[in-house]
Amino acid sequence: MRQRAEKKGKYKLTKHEFYTAMHFALQYKDWQRELRTMSDTSKAITYSDMPKGNINPDPTGDLVEKRERLKDKVLLVERSARTAVYGDIMGRMCVPEVRDKIVLMLLRGVTEEGVTYDTLRVSGDIPCCRNVYNRMKRRFYFILNTEFS
Repeated sequence: MRQRAEKKGKYKLTKHEFYTAMHFALQYKDWQRELRTMSDTSKAITYSDMPKGNINPDPTGDLVEKRERLKDKVLLVERSARTAVYGDIMGRMCVPEVRDKIVLMLLRGVTEEGVTYDTLRVSGDIPCCRNVYNRMKRRFYFILNTEFS
């Protein structure tokens, strides 16, 4: 694996800050899947002679809290991608439809393992060059790191 330089360039992230942001973003699909499937608040009541610890009086409230935490994480990743694209000079020069397409492309690139610029280029038309994409990706990780630090 290639070694990352320590705090160089415009978006100064150490190796560990970068990996923290990267692994946080890679959980995006899991959070979305969990939000889609987590809706059942009713649990079967079980009776037994064994004592139970940690009896939860409000499972619906706990589910709502967990859904809110997941939704906040999903929105944080999406907001960071949007900010990375809209804050870039090339992103500001694009028409809104192209800008939204770049946001979706960037989200796919940072939230799915193994998706590179070349993978995105083969799968569809990319409205920006490799250098612009990589700059937006670096900006995304920088923004994401500053948001949850």
